[in-house]
Amino acid sequence: MGQLFLVYFEGAEFSSALEEMIRDYHVGGLIFYSIAGNIQTLPQVAQLIAAAQAQALVPLWIAIDQEGGPVVRLTEGVTVFPSAMAVAAAGSLAKAEAMARAVGTELKSLGFNLNFAPVVDVNSNPHNPIIGIRAFGSDPKQVTDYGLALWRGYRQAGILCTPKHFPGHGDTDMDSHLGLPRVDRPLEALQTTELRPFQALIRAGAEAMMTAHVVMPALGSVGDSGTKSLQPATLAPEVVSGWLRQKLGFKGLVLTDSLTMGAIARTYGIPEAAELAFRAGADVLVFGADPGFTPAIQKEAYAHLLREFRAGRLSVEQLDQSVGRILALKRRYRLGSPCPPFPPAGLENHRALARQIAQDSITLVRGSLPPLAPDPLLITPVPLLGDLFQNVWPGAQVLKISPEPTPEDLQTTLQGASRADQVLVGSLDLFRYPLQKELLADLLGSLPPEKVIGLALGSPYDAFALPQIPVYLACYGTTPVSLQALLQVLLGQIPAQGRLPVGSHPEGSRSR
Repeated sequence: MGQLFLVYFEGAEFSSALEEMIRDYHVGGLIFYSIAGNIQTLPQVAQLIAAAQAQALVPLWIAIDQEGGPVVRLTEGVTVFPSAMAVAAAGSLAKAEAMARAVGTELKSLGFNLNFAPVVDVNSNPHNPIIGIRAFGSDPKQVTDYGLALWRGYRQAGILCTPKHFPGHGDTDMDSHLGLPRVDRPLEALQTTELRPFQALIRAGAEAMMTAHVVMPALGSVGDSGTKSLQPATLAPEVVSGWLRQKLGFKGLVLTDSLTMGAIARTYGIPEAAELAFRAGADVLVFGADPGFTPAIQKEAYAHLLREFRAGRLSVEQLDQSVGRILALKRRYRLGSPCPPFPPAGLENHRALARQIAQDSITLVRGSLPPLAPDPLLITPVPLLGDLFQNVWPGAQVLKISPEPTPEDLQTTLQGASRADQVLVGSLDLFRYPLQKELLADLLGSLPPEKVIGLALGSPYDAFALPQIPVYLACYGTTPVSLQALLQVLLGQIPAQGRLPVGSHPEGSRSR
């Protein structure tokens, strides 16, 4: 039964607690988190993975979230690629596939064999607080094409990937780490938008999928009372066994998103949620390093499921099917085989690819970019951008503001901007930070529009939240290569040639 469990652990060394989980609970896999202290240096990570695999009777899944952009656990010594939305803006499926191959190759050389990527949610809600630039965009075909490209790249590298988050997390306005989102789109809209990338990946041969903690009444069953089931997809048999397995024909491994996220934890007990997820049709129960929980909850869930199996309340036949799928996939991906050494051949090529994708992604959302003034003022909520700018443009003045600025920040920026000949206004996800939007709107009310250039450092929707700025660039995230590429465009070293991957108005391309 332990093969169902993919667990997190604490610390950077092979501890007695981790040894117990592997030896006594026979867990199927481990997840690495920087927040849990698992990641210090690459040699330490490789050594820890090797020690864990040496203890396991059945080779372990060694999993990580290494999407690129804002969601990466490894940041030093590996290639950190731009966000998925930047990849789509760059416009090359071949480079997207090469990116996944590069990420997979680097992960495999450290001992990882499972990456929780790519995100194939269609970001049709511009105010989505958790997907955003993690998605390839708002067009289902584009998301499908890029999702397939990354899936091919990971397969070529010998890394199992988990397209996520089925049946779709793109049209939500709540973070499922914090609460339970709900999508009330009709079935026809779900089939043409949310489900489309997953269906294409299934047809192509995807071997694993991760579910979402999202309520979708249109996919639910009608009970005796005539009301729809309001269980999140992860726990809903009609979604996992019904839609994913039966209607879409998925034969591979179904993994849950973390069962300790707020969407689950605030409504269900974690052991009970693990049972419901298994009943719904999940093969792998994932437990992440979410706030408020310790690894002890994983033992409680294990004990709960064991009692249910022994009492005959859970299907041993279903357990055998899930474990059979897990073991077959572990054999297919040759888990337990020796890893190639790190760094792999081609590491410099990987880094060059990341720079090229970032350079190709920078998008002139509107207007015509003027030359940079000798002494411009940059207002930025991203400190790294200010540091990089001052390094390459000695005359630059920089004001670093908080994403949630204070009245004092407003006064400082007003004073600084009034003296500048040119003002570069950096914005970071204004829909999340209304005070930032208020500050920038007040600032812009005091400046001639022709002296302002807007820089969307996260969500490109910022450009539509501040329509009074006539020139706006988007770089789709604060990954260093993306910020450096943005500066290259500002300096006139490269053109802004990216293509906007989302709808070009405040409400995006939402359809209902």
